[in-house]
Amino acid sequence: MKIYALFFLATIFFPLEIIGQRSSYYDCEQGVSLSHNNYYHIAFQGRKGMDRSNLSGYAEEGSTTKNQIWLFFSPPSAGLINLNIKNQDLSFGTFVFAENNDGICNDFKKGKAKLLLNEPNKDALMNRSVFIEEGLKYAIVLIGAEKIKDSLELEINFSPQDKKGNKIIDSLVFDLTKPSREKKYSLYIRNAQNKMPVKGKISFNGSNEIDGAYVASDLIMNLKRTVKKCELKIDAEGFISYDEEDYEILLGENGFQDTIYLKPLVRGTVAKIDEIYFAAGLSIILEESAPKLNRLRDFLLVNPTVHIEVQGHVNGDGKKSMRSKRLSKKRAKSVLDYLIEAGISSDRLSSVGFGFTKPVYDQPKNEMEKEANRRVEILIK
Repeated sequence: MKIYALFFLATIFFPLEIIGQRSSYYDCEQGVSLSHNNYYHIAFQGRKGMDRSNLSGYAEEGSTTKNQIWLFFSPPSAGLINLNIKNQDLSFGTFVFAENNDGICNDFKKGKAKLLLNEPNKDALMNRSVFIEEGLKYAIVLIGAEKIKDSLELEINFSPQDKKGNKIIDSLVFDLTKPSREKKYSLYIRNAQNKMPVKGKISFNGSNEIDGAYVASDLIMNLKRTVKKCELKIDAEGFISYDEEDYEILLGENGFQDTIYLKPLVRGTVAKIDEIYFAAGLSIILEESAPKLNRLRDFLLVNPTVHIEVQGHVNGDGKKSMRSKRLSKKRAKSVLDYLIEAGISSDRLSSVGFGFTKPVYDQPKNEMEKEANRRVEILIK
Protein backbone atom coordinates (compact mmCIF):
# COMPACT_ATOMS: atom_id res chain seq x y z
CA MET A 1 0.00 0.00 0.00
CA LYS A 2 1.32 3.43 -0.91
CA ILE A 3 1.58 6.12 1.74
CA TYR A 4 1.34 9.75 0.62
CA ALA A 5 1.90 11.94 3.64
CA LEU A 6 1.34 15.56 2.66
CA PHE A 7 -0.10 17.49 -0.25
CA PHE A 8 3.18 19.17 -1.13
CA LEU A 9 4.56 15.78 -2.16
CA ALA A 10 2.62 16.34 -5.37
CA THR A 11 5.53 18.47 -6.50
CA ILE A 12 7.75 15.38 -6.33
CA PHE A 13 5.56 13.60 -8.84
CA PHE A 14 4.98 16.57 -11.16
CA PRO A 15 7.70 19.12 -10.32
CA LEU A 16 7.51 20.89 -13.67
CA GLU A 17 4.61 20.40 -16.06
CA ILE A 18 5.60 21.12 -19.67
CA ILE A 19 2.50 22.84 -20.97
CA GLY A 20 4.38 24.09 -24.02
CA GLN A 21 4.08 20.61 -25.55
CA ARG A 22 0.32 20.93 -25.94
CA SER A 23 -0.84 21.66 -29.51
CA SER A 24 -3.02 24.63 -28.58
CA TYR A 25 -4.14 26.55 -25.52
CA TYR A 26 -4.59 30.01 -26.99
CA ASP A 27 -8.32 30.46 -26.35
CA CYS A 28 -10.91 29.71 -23.72
CA GLU A 29 -12.25 26.57 -25.38
CA GLN A 30 -8.81 24.93 -25.41
CA GLY A 31 -7.37 26.11 -22.10
CA VAL A 32 -5.32 23.97 -19.72
CA SER A 33 -6.54 23.04 -16.22
CA LEU A 34 -4.00 23.71 -13.48
CA SER A 35 -3.27 21.82 -10.29
CA HIS A 36 -2.58 24.08 -7.34
CA ASN A 37 0.62 23.82 -5.31
CA ASN A 38 2.57 22.94 -8.43
CA TYR A 39 5.07 24.32 -10.95
CA TYR A 40 4.53 24.83 -14.67
CA HIS A 41 6.80 25.63 -17.62
CA ILE A 42 4.70 27.57 -20.13
CA ALA A 43 5.59 28.74 -23.65
CA PHE A 44 3.83 31.29 -25.83
CA GLN A 45 3.00 29.90 -29.28
CA GLY A 46 4.02 32.89 -31.38
CA ARG A 47 0.58 33.71 -32.77
CA LYS A 48 0.14 36.84 -34.90
CA GLY A 49 -2.55 39.51 -34.97
CA MET A 50 -4.71 41.43 -32.52
CA ASP A 51 -7.58 39.95 -30.54
CA ARG A 52 -10.95 41.50 -31.42
CA SER A 53 -12.99 39.31 -29.06
CA ASN A 54 -14.70 40.47 -25.88
CA LEU A 55 -11.44 39.87 -24.01
CA SER A 56 -10.06 43.05 -25.51
CA GLY A 57 -12.61 45.02 -23.52
CA TYR A 58 -10.81 44.16 -20.28
CA ALA A 59 -7.37 45.43 -21.37
CA GLU A 60 -5.86 48.65 -22.63
CA GLU A 61 -6.68 49.42 -26.22
CA GLY A 62 -4.28 47.79 -28.67
CA SER A 63 -2.59 45.58 -26.04
CA THR A 64 -4.56 42.38 -26.58
CA THR A 65 -2.80 40.16 -29.10
CA LYS A 66 -3.83 36.66 -30.17
CA ASN A 67 -0.64 35.31 -28.58
CA GLN A 68 -2.37 34.07 -25.43
CA ILE A 69 -2.11 31.30 -22.85
CA TRP A 70 -5.37 30.22 -21.20
CA LEU A 71 -5.20 28.41 -17.87
CA PHE A 72 -8.04 27.29 -15.58
CA PHE A 73 -8.28 26.72 -11.86
CA SER A 74 -11.18 25.30 -9.80
CA PRO A 75 -10.57 25.76 -6.05
CA PRO A 76 -11.66 23.07 -3.58
CA SER A 77 -12.67 25.81 -1.11
CA ALA A 78 -12.53 29.54 -0.66
CA GLY A 79 -9.04 30.89 -0.20
CA LEU A 80 -6.07 32.80 -1.49
CA ILE A 81 -4.41 31.91 -4.78
CA ASN A 82 -0.83 33.09 -5.21
CA LEU A 83 0.74 33.41 -8.67
CA ASN A 84 4.51 33.47 -8.86
CA ILE A 85 5.73 34.02 -12.44
CA LYS A 86 9.37 34.01 -13.50
CA ASN A 87 10.43 35.05 -17.01
CA GLN A 88 13.36 36.29 -19.04
CA ASP A 89 12.51 39.98 -19.31
CA LEU A 90 9.28 39.34 -21.20
CA SER A 91 6.59 41.95 -21.48
CA PHE A 92 3.14 40.44 -21.08
CA GLY A 93 -0.16 40.96 -19.30
CA THR A 94 -1.62 38.72 -16.60
CA PHE A 95 -5.38 38.55 -16.07
CA VAL A 96 -7.47 36.56 -13.61
CA PHE A 97 -11.20 36.13 -14.25
CA ALA A 98 -14.02 34.39 -12.40
CA GLU A 99 -17.03 32.87 -14.09
CA ASN A 100 -20.27 34.72 -13.53
CA ASN A 101 -23.39 32.67 -14.21
CA ASP A 102 -23.07 30.74 -17.44
CA GLY A 103 -19.69 29.01 -17.39
CA ILE A 104 -16.37 30.75 -17.84
CA CYS A 105 -16.18 30.59 -21.66
CA ASN A 106 -19.81 31.60 -22.20
CA ASP A 107 -19.27 34.50 -19.80
CA PHE A 108 -16.33 35.67 -21.95
CA LYS A 109 -18.40 35.49 -25.11
CA LYS A 110 -21.02 37.70 -23.47
CA GLY A 111 -18.44 40.02 -21.92
CA LYS A 112 -19.67 39.14 -18.43
CA ALA A 113 -16.67 37.39 -16.87
CA LYS A 114 -15.60 38.99 -13.58
CA LEU A 115 -12.15 40.61 -13.77
CA LEU A 116 -10.16 40.05 -10.57
CA LEU A 117 -6.64 40.97 -11.71
CA ASN A 118 -5.18 43.00 -14.58
CA GLU A 119 -1.44 43.16 -14.15
CA PRO A 120 0.99 44.34 -16.87
CA ASN A 121 4.26 42.56 -16.23
CA LYS A 122 7.62 44.05 -17.15
CA ASP A 123 9.80 42.55 -14.43
CA ALA A 124 11.61 39.22 -14.27
CA LEU A 125 9.50 38.16 -11.29
CA MET A 126 5.84 38.74 -10.55
CA ASN A 127 4.10 37.70 -7.32
CA ARG A 128 0.38 38.41 -6.89
CA SER A 129 -2.40 37.02 -4.68
CA VAL A 130 -6.13 36.94 -5.38
CA PHE A 131 -8.97 35.80 -3.10
CA ILE A 132 -11.23 33.24 -4.78
CA GLU A 133 -14.45 31.52 -3.81
CA GLU A 134 -15.47 27.89 -3.75
CA GLY A 135 -17.74 26.62 -6.51
CA LEU A 136 -16.53 28.94 -9.29
CA LYS A 137 -14.13 28.32 -12.16
CA TYR A 138 -11.29 30.78 -12.67
CA ALA A 139 -9.29 31.67 -15.78
CA ILE A 140 -5.70 32.88 -15.73
CA VAL A 141 -4.90 34.50 -19.08
CA LEU A 142 -1.38 35.49 -20.10
CA ILE A 143 -1.12 37.79 -23.14
CA GLY A 144 2.27 38.26 -24.79
CA ALA A 145 3.53 40.35 -27.67
CA GLU A 146 2.91 39.13 -31.21
CA LYS A 147 5.06 36.30 -32.56
CA ILE A 148 7.07 35.64 -29.37
CA LYS A 149 7.61 31.99 -28.40
CA ASP A 150 9.44 32.59 -25.16
CA SER A 151 8.68 30.56 -22.07
CA LEU A 152 8.11 31.38 -18.42
CA GLU A 153 7.73 29.49 -15.16
CA LEU A 154 4.53 29.65 -13.15
CA GLU A 155 4.16 28.54 -9.55
CA ILE A 156 0.56 28.43 -8.36
CA ASN A 157 -0.12 28.07 -4.64
CA PHE A 158 -3.46 27.88 -2.87
CA SER A 159 -4.19 28.58 0.79
CA PRO A 160 -7.74 27.91 2.10
CA GLN A 161 -9.05 31.02 3.87
CA ASP A 162 -12.31 32.68 4.75
CA LYS A 163 -13.33 36.11 3.46
CA LYS A 164 -11.82 37.80 6.51
CA GLY A 165 -8.41 36.38 5.70
CA ASN A 166 -8.45 33.80 8.48
CA LYS A 167 -6.83 30.52 7.56
CA ILE A 168 -9.33 27.70 7.42
CA ILE A 169 -8.57 25.38 10.30
CA ASP A 170 -7.37 21.84 9.68
CA SER A 171 -7.33 22.15 5.89
CA LEU A 172 -4.87 20.29 3.71
CA VAL A 173 -5.22 20.06 -0.07
CA PHE A 174 -3.58 17.07 -1.75
CA ASP A 175 -3.85 17.46 -5.52
CA LEU A 176 -2.45 14.63 -7.65
CA THR A 177 -3.99 15.78 -10.92
CA LYS A 178 -2.08 16.85 -14.01
CA PRO A 179 -3.13 17.85 -17.53
CA SER A 180 -4.83 14.69 -18.74
CA ARG A 181 -7.84 13.35 -20.57
CA GLU A 182 -8.63 11.22 -17.54
CA LYS A 183 -11.62 12.17 -15.36
CA LYS A 184 -11.13 14.02 -12.09
CA TYR A 185 -12.15 12.51 -8.74
CA SER A 186 -12.48 14.90 -5.79
CA LEU A 187 -13.09 13.85 -2.18
CA TYR A 188 -13.77 16.53 0.43
CA ILE A 189 -13.73 15.82 4.18
CA ARG A 190 -15.90 18.22 6.19
CA ASN A 191 -17.09 18.83 9.74
CA ALA A 192 -20.72 17.69 10.03
CA GLN A 193 -21.53 20.59 12.36
CA ASN A 194 -20.02 23.64 10.66
CA LYS A 195 -19.14 22.23 7.17
CA MET A 196 -15.50 23.37 7.51
CA PRO A 197 -12.63 21.28 6.04
CA VAL A 198 -11.18 18.54 8.24
CA LYS A 199 -7.72 17.09 7.72
CA GLY A 200 -7.55 13.34 8.17
CA LYS A 201 -6.03 10.08 6.98
CA ILE A 202 -7.95 8.75 3.96
CA SER A 203 -7.41 5.08 3.07
CA PHE A 204 -8.67 3.14 0.05
CA ASN A 205 -8.37 -0.63 -0.30
CA GLY A 206 -9.72 -3.07 -2.87
CA SER A 207 -9.07 -1.34 -6.19
CA ASN A 208 -5.70 -0.97 -7.91
CA GLU A 209 -7.02 2.20 -9.53
CA ILE A 210 -7.06 4.11 -6.25
CA ASP A 211 -5.51 1.98 -3.46
CA GLY A 212 -3.41 4.02 -1.06
CA ALA A 213 -3.38 6.16 2.05
CA TYR A 214 -3.41 9.95 1.93
CA VAL A 215 -3.49 12.76 4.49
CA ALA A 216 -5.75 15.59 3.32
CA SER A 217 -8.99 17.48 3.77
CA ASP A 218 -9.32 17.77 -0.03
CA LEU A 219 -8.08 14.84 -2.12
CA ILE A 220 -8.07 15.33 -5.90
CA MET A 221 -6.75 12.88 -8.49
CA ASN A 222 -7.17 11.63 -12.06
CA LEU A 223 -8.86 8.27 -12.59
CA LYS A 224 -9.07 6.22 -15.78
CA ARG A 225 -12.22 4.32 -14.92
CA THR A 226 -15.11 3.93 -12.50
CA VAL A 227 -14.34 2.22 -9.18
CA LYS A 228 -17.27 -0.09 -8.54
CA LYS A 229 -16.27 -1.26 -5.08
CA CYS A 230 -13.54 -0.49 -2.56
CA GLU A 231 -13.14 0.10 1.16
CA LEU A 232 -12.91 3.70 2.36
CA LYS A 233 -11.63 4.61 5.82
CA ILE A 234 -11.19 8.09 7.25
CA ASP A 235 -9.57 8.99 10.57
CA ALA A 236 -9.25 12.54 11.88
CA GLU A 237 -8.22 13.79 15.28
CA GLY A 238 -11.25 15.07 17.16
CA PHE A 239 -13.77 13.17 15.01
CA ILE A 240 -15.48 9.79 14.96
CA SER A 241 -13.90 7.52 12.34
CA TYR A 242 -15.71 6.81 9.07
CA ASP A 243 -15.91 3.40 7.40
CA GLU A 244 -17.58 2.32 4.16
CA GLU A 245 -16.90 -1.15 2.79
CA ASP A 246 -18.67 -0.84 -0.57
CA TYR A 247 -17.59 2.63 -1.66
CA GLU A 248 -18.19 3.50 -5.33
CA ILE A 249 -16.68 6.18 -7.56
CA LEU A 250 -18.98 6.55 -10.54
CA LEU A 251 -17.16 8.71 -13.08
CA GLY A 252 -19.47 10.78 -15.25
CA GLU A 253 -18.79 13.33 -17.97
CA ASN A 254 -17.56 15.80 -15.34
CA GLY A 255 -15.77 13.23 -13.19
CA PHE A 256 -17.00 12.58 -9.66
CA GLN A 257 -17.12 14.69 -6.51
CA ASP A 258 -17.96 13.40 -3.05
CA THR A 259 -18.13 14.99 0.39
CA ILE A 260 -17.88 12.98 3.62
CA TYR A 261 -19.12 14.66 6.80
CA LEU A 262 -17.38 13.56 10.01
CA LYS A 263 -19.07 13.82 13.40
CA PRO A 264 -17.03 15.79 15.96
CA LEU A 265 -16.11 14.10 19.22
CA VAL A 266 -18.35 15.51 21.91
CA ARG A 267 -18.48 14.27 25.48
CA GLY A 268 -21.53 12.05 25.79
CA THR A 269 -21.51 10.89 22.15
CA VAL A 270 -22.29 7.19 21.69
CA ALA A 271 -21.06 5.42 18.56
CA LYS A 272 -21.86 1.86 17.51
CA ILE A 273 -18.96 -0.39 16.48
CA ASP A 274 -20.25 -2.68 13.76
CA GLU A 275 -19.06 -6.19 12.99
CA ILE A 276 -17.83 -7.20 16.45
CA TYR A 277 -18.58 -10.93 16.71
CA PHE A 278 -18.49 -13.29 19.70
CA ALA A 279 -18.81 -17.04 20.05
CA ALA A 280 -22.44 -17.95 20.75
CA GLY A 281 -23.24 -17.43 24.44
CA LEU A 282 -19.61 -16.60 25.26
CA SER A 283 -17.34 -13.56 25.56
CA ILE A 284 -14.72 -14.94 23.16
CA ILE A 285 -14.07 -12.49 20.33
CA LEU A 286 -14.10 -14.15 16.91
CA GLU A 287 -11.23 -13.60 14.50
CA GLU A 288 -13.38 -11.76 11.92
CA SER A 289 -13.82 -8.96 14.47
CA ALA A 290 -10.14 -7.97 14.23
CA PRO A 291 -10.50 -5.38 11.41
CA LYS A 292 -13.12 -3.36 13.29
CA LEU A 293 -11.32 -3.62 16.62
CA ASN A 294 -8.14 -2.43 14.95
CA ARG A 295 -10.12 0.51 13.57
CA LEU A 296 -11.20 1.33 17.12
CA ARG A 297 -7.55 1.10 18.19
CA ASP A 298 -6.55 3.45 15.36
CA PHE A 299 -9.31 5.85 16.35
CA LEU A 300 -7.89 6.03 19.88
CA LEU A 301 -4.36 6.47 18.58
CA VAL A 302 -5.45 9.38 16.37
CA ASN A 303 -7.30 10.95 19.31
CA PRO A 304 -4.84 10.58 22.24
CA THR A 305 -6.87 12.69 24.69
CA VAL A 306 -10.10 10.71 24.24
CA HIS A 307 -11.37 8.39 26.99
CA ILE A 308 -14.05 5.83 26.19
CA GLU A 309 -16.43 3.51 27.95
CA VAL A 310 -17.00 0.23 26.10
CA GLN A 311 -20.66 -0.73 26.42
CA GLY A 312 -21.86 -4.27 25.84
CA HIS A 313 -25.43 -5.19 24.84
CA VAL A 314 -27.09 -8.55 24.19
CA ASN A 315 -30.47 -9.67 22.92
CA GLY A 316 -32.81 -11.34 25.42
CA ASP A 317 -36.38 -12.02 26.43
CA GLY A 318 -36.19 -10.85 30.04
CA LYS A 319 -36.09 -14.33 31.60
CA LYS A 320 -32.35 -14.44 32.19
CA SER A 321 -31.56 -10.82 33.04
CA MET A 322 -28.62 -11.44 35.41
CA ARG A 323 -26.96 -13.93 33.06
CA SER A 324 -27.39 -11.57 30.11
CA LYS A 325 -25.94 -8.69 32.06
CA ARG A 326 -22.91 -10.74 33.07
CA LEU A 327 -22.37 -11.84 29.47
CA SER A 328 -22.62 -8.29 28.11
CA LYS A 329 -20.16 -7.09 30.76
CA LYS A 330 -17.68 -9.87 29.92
CA ARG A 331 -17.93 -9.05 26.22
CA ALA A 332 -17.27 -5.37 26.86
CA LYS A 333 -14.32 -6.35 29.04
CA SER A 334 -12.98 -8.56 26.23
CA VAL A 335 -13.00 -5.57 23.89
CA LEU A 336 -11.26 -3.48 26.55
CA ASP A 337 -8.57 -6.16 27.00
CA TYR A 338 -8.04 -6.34 23.24
CA LEU A 339 -7.40 -2.59 23.10
CA ILE A 340 -4.99 -2.72 26.01
CA GLU A 341 -3.02 -5.53 24.34
CA ALA A 342 -3.00 -3.40 21.17
CA GLY A 343 -1.19 -0.60 23.02
CA ILE A 344 -3.99 1.64 24.35
CA SER A 345 -3.47 2.79 27.95
CA SER A 346 -5.91 1.23 30.42
CA ASP A 347 -6.27 4.68 32.02
CA ARG A 348 -8.31 5.75 28.98
CA LEU A 349 -10.66 2.77 29.02
CA SER A 350 -13.54 1.45 31.05
CA SER A 351 -16.30 -1.10 30.36
CA VAL A 352 -19.87 -1.80 31.34
CA GLY A 353 -22.54 -4.37 30.47
CA PHE A 354 -26.18 -3.42 30.03
CA GLY A 355 -27.56 -6.86 29.25
CA PHE A 356 -30.76 -6.32 27.26
CA THR A 357 -31.91 -3.27 29.21
CA LYS A 358 -31.27 -0.90 26.27
CA PRO A 359 -32.41 -2.76 23.16
CA VAL A 360 -32.59 -1.20 19.71
CA TYR A 361 -35.78 -3.24 19.19
CA ASP A 362 -37.96 -3.89 22.24
CA GLN A 363 -39.73 -6.76 20.50
CA PRO A 364 -37.37 -8.08 17.83
CA LYS A 365 -39.30 -9.77 15.01
CA ASN A 366 -36.47 -11.38 13.08
CA GLU A 367 -32.81 -12.32 13.26
CA MET A 368 -31.70 -8.97 11.83
CA GLU A 369 -33.40 -7.09 14.67
CA LYS A 370 -31.98 -9.50 17.24
CA GLU A 371 -28.52 -8.94 15.78
CA ALA A 372 -29.01 -5.18 16.08
CA ASN A 373 -29.66 -5.66 19.80
CA ARG A 374 -26.37 -7.61 20.16
CA ARG A 375 -23.93 -4.77 19.83
CA VAL A 376 -20.87 -3.01 21.18
CA GLU A 377 -20.92 0.75 21.56
CA ILE A 378 -18.46 3.31 22.84
CA LEU A 379 -19.28 6.33 24.96
CA ILE A 380 -16.99 9.34 24.58
CA LYS A 381 -16.08 10.57 28.07
